[in-house]
Amino acid sequence: MSFAESFWTQDYNSGFQILFEQLNEGIRENDDFIDLFRKRMESEMLYGTSLKSISTNATPTSKRQTNDDYASTIKNVYSELHENFNKQGQHHLEIAENIETMVLNPFEKWSKEHEQRVGYSTSTINAKYKSLKSKQAQVDKLQKKYFNKCRILEEFKSHYSEEELNEEISDSEFYRKLSGSKVEKPADKDGDGEEDAGYEFTYANFTTKQMETLLKKMLIGIPRKSHKVPIFGTYQDVSTGSSITQWVIENVAEVEKNLDKAESFGQDLIKYDFIRTVGSIGKSFINSSQFFYQWKQEAFDVAQIIPNSDDSGGSTAFSKGFGTFNLDDVKEAIGVSGVDYTDKTQYPKLLNDVKSLDTQYFEKVKELDVLRCEFEELVMDHLTFMQKCELDRMKAIKKVTFDFIASFANRVKQLQIVTDELVLLEETINPTSDLKFLIENYATGYFKPHVTLYDNYYDSNLRQTFGVDLNVKSRLDKKVVPIIVQSILSHLDHTYPDLKDDKERISLWTQPVHLSNVHELRSQLNELSDPHKISEILQQSNPVVITNVLKLYLLELPDSLIPHSFYDVIKLLYVNYHEESQRATRINALQNVLSEMPKCNIATLDALLTHLKRLVQIIGSKDKEASIQLQTALCSEFGKLVLRPKSGSTHSDLFKSSFNDKHPVSTMQDLLKNKETIFNELRRNSSKKTNSAANSPNVSRHGSATRKPANSPPLAPSASLAAKSKSRLESRLKDAIKHKGKSHANDHSGEVVEEKTEAAAEVEADVSSQSNDTENSNQCDSVGRSESRSRSETPPAPPTPTKSPASLKRSVSPKKKRLSSMLLDDVAG
Repeated sequence: MSFAESFWTQDYNSGFQILFEQLNEGIRENDDFIDLFRKRMESEMLYGTSLKSISTNATPTSKRQTNDDYASTIKNVYSELHENFNKQGQHHLEIAENIETMVLNPFEKWSKEHEQRVGYSTSTINAKYKSLKSKQAQVDKLQKKYFNKCRILEEFKSHYSEEELNEEISDSEFYRKLSGSKVEKPADKDGDGEEDAGYEFTYANFTTKQMETLLKKMLIGIPRKSHKVPIFGTYQDVSTGSSITQWVIENVAEVEKNLDKAESFGQDLIKYDFIRTVGSIGKSFINSSQFFYQWKQEAFDVAQIIPNSDDSGGSTAFSKGFGTFNLDDVKEAIGVSGVDYTDKTQYPKLLNDVKSLDTQYFEKVKELDVLRCEFEELVMDHLTFMQKCELDRMKAIKKVTFDFIASFANRVKQLQIVTDELVLLEETINPTSDLKFLIENYATGYFKPHVTLYDNYYDSNLRQTFGVDLNVKSRLDKKVVPIIVQSILSHLDHTYPDLKDDKERISLWTQPVHLSNVHELRSQLNELSDPHKISEILQQSNPVVITNVLKLYLLELPDSLIPHSFYDVIKLLYVNYHEESQRATRINALQNVLSEMPKCNIATLDALLTHLKRLVQIIGSKDKEASIQLQTALCSEFGKLVLRPKSGSTHSDLFKSSFNDKHPVSTMQDLLKNKETIFNELRRNSSKKTNSAANSPNVSRHGSATRKPANSPPLAPSASLAAKSKSRLESRLKDAIKHKGKSHANDHSGEVVEEKTEAAAEVEADVSSQSNDTENSNQCDSVGRSESRSRSETPPAPPTPTKSPASLKRSVSPKKKRLSSMLLDDVAG
């Protein structure tokens, strides 16, 4: 299949127009591709410029980006993204440049050349087709004229017999021969004389050369214009009779400026077919501005001047394509015949006209056939050429598409590297690590509520529960363990059997609760001291909220269950005795440290650990793994509740240094695992001291104790007990120094000496407070003997050094003195 075989129609033109329309669609398609590539180039350029401008326009507002000490994966990713965007922007600018140089400019130039080729073929074929149609119209017109003349001839023959027509033909031939011999005789006389006889006008004779010059002057000097005639159309190169006459009078000397001679000259112009009448019938020349005469092609040929229009005749529907206007054609068109059928002498003339028209018609058909063949050959060539052009166009689009892709392909590797860098950057982001870094470097402390207590000037009985010192609360409740703690633990013991399974029991202690719910229950319990009312409220509350209220109570205590003064001692203990092989030594030392705590702290810690361990054991009887997970969770949470460093704005740096300490959790683990071992001994020691608190005085706001009667025992035994306790602690420290010196040489000698001094002072204060709880020296001696026995049964404790002597000092609750201090003040008074 090809264009040369596929776009032909009966009229030629319609098939070619369809083809040219599709070729023009291809040109518009090229323009679409050019526009598409240009927009992509502009987009790449704009995008690349925007990417490169990010590094300058997007300045960080976070101080972290300019802080060299702040190490964060997110900070690093931010910087790397800046560089990555800059690289991407450069690559996109290079892609835009490649599109312009490799794709857009070459294809745009080729498309313009292709459009010119298609336009040339289109105009050439259309011009040739126009000539063919014009020639076809002439042939059709001449054919019609020939057929009409033939019909007139046949009609004329029908009026006469064959003999009459033959006789007329014979007479006509005789007269023609006779006239021919007369004409030849002068020619023979003149020999080979001039063939050009010239032009004989009425009042002048002109040679061909003279006539050429005269006609040229006339065509130039006489005004010519177009003239429209109704029905017949518009005629070109028309002059009025008056303008012709006027020019002849002025410029032709032979007429001698005579009007009659000038009119005769115009008639001679008609005679020699130089002009013809327009818009009227007849061949008379009239000197008038209302009569129009058209200059015929003969006049232009003689004068060798090109007419104003391609059609020297009228561009009418009847004469289009012909060089002359024939009145006989008009007559035939309107059905008027100029033949007199009664005049037999017209027969030879009709025969000659038919023969002449037949000859002309045949010649025109031959010319048309030649022109048609030339047209078909031309179309074949151009269709083949157009097919090649269209194929080249499609190949060009394919190539330009490949070049367009290639403009990216040579940057694919670089873009892939940049993309891989982005992927790697994303992988380097470690939110957990960054969050950990933030917390470790900027944390200020754990959640620690600071309760403001109501302090009545005249009465020391507090109306609050949460935030009250544990020792004071125990004395107010007249319980070793505060009522609130007892009630919560007792309520939970009755709640466990009602729960569905161990999963719910575990969730009581591990499930987080919104602080607002905890505060709501806290506000209901805060001013209650009646166990029955407390129990009623607990029964109406969610058990999960109750466990969190207990945690909040411990958290709001001014000091933890294990006082903060022991924080550094226990920390050093776990630093030096952290291995499993040293567990027994570590437990023994922990027991010795806890033995120095107040009785209420020991009892409350014992009650809490008893409850938790019993829950762990109950769950462990069914699911060992669940119990281990519960114990780990409890130790992690309660470790920070039972042992906290000293808090306060002035000690923020100290608290920050202990933020990541692990020994509170380890302490809680050892307390749970070795509860019986530790607290059995502590209970024995505590039971031997119970009698010392029997006669404790009541404490007033000012710390003064109500005096005993005059028969109260002297204070000497109490002083003796304090001295004994102090010497006992000093001996422990000496043993610890000797034991520690074997493994650590002189590394911690200074610390131990400081510890000795501070620990001795601490114990002296405790012992002094305990001495005020006794009534006589006999009870003190019995306590001393019990402690001596306990020391003999228990192996000596390892050293408990501390980093800072100041950390060993106990803090007192705000605005309140500890009971021991009050008693000491009373005794001193």
